[in-house]
Amino acid sequence: MPPQTFRCVGCGAYWPRHWPTCNRCWRHGHIIPWSERQRAAIDSKPAASNARAVARMNWGEIEQSAYPELRLRISALVLVYGEAGAGKSSWACSLINAIKGPVCLIAAEEGLSPTLANRLQRCRIARDDFHVLTRASVDAAVEFATRIKAIAIALDSVQESAWSATELRHVLGVCPDLKLLVAVAQVNRGGLPSGPNTLRHEADVVVRVEQMRWAIDKKSRYQDPIGVGGDVLPPKEIS
Repeated sequence: MPPQTFRCVGCGAYWPRHWPTCNRCWRHGHIIPWSERQRAAIDSKPAASNARAVARMNWGEIEQSAYPELRLRISALVLVYGEAGAGKSSWACSLINAIKGPVCLIAAEEGLSPTLANRLQRCRIARDDFHVLTRASVDAAVEFATRIKAIAIALDSVQESAWSATELRHVLGVCPDLKLLVAVAQVNRGGLPSGPNTLRHEADVVVRVEQMRWAIDKKSRYQDPIGVGGDVLPPKEIS
């Protein structure tokens, strides 16, 4: 049997024992028993290539019309975080919706709900090839994304789905058509992404969202992050 740990349902932090109060988000009574799931099967599939093939790979820019000032390259992992209601989920949905081709939202936090329906309507998303997946493990998500030939995936949220930073990167590697993975993160009491620092370290771009405004938070492997940002939605569409 996998070892049992404890998890804060408020911020997603893991603990080796039960505590009355979470020392990361300081919420009281939110820590519950949590069984460690087995590692995803994709972790046992190594990637192999050669120098010539890697040199010939297309690492060009990803074309997207939602945020023209944001530069992304193929195989990018983007971490977007912010307080509840700040607009981080709308930002992630708008970004992948602006990419041509099949895309997938993994709605681990809200599922198929009126809240999600309202967000998609607010973001004016009604495409047949904007797929929504819920209650999916890492391996199930990889199988689905491969089958629909997904170009981009948004995971909302990392804490609720309990995907690790390593698994996020592996998903980009094993889905043959996938160019972009956006990981939505909750925040702790200090306003930083909840969970281990490996999420921020692994990400190619880190975006912070506050009050329906977004900005690159110090880290981008593709451009100077200073001054890059704007509205999550055009002002007339914010409600």
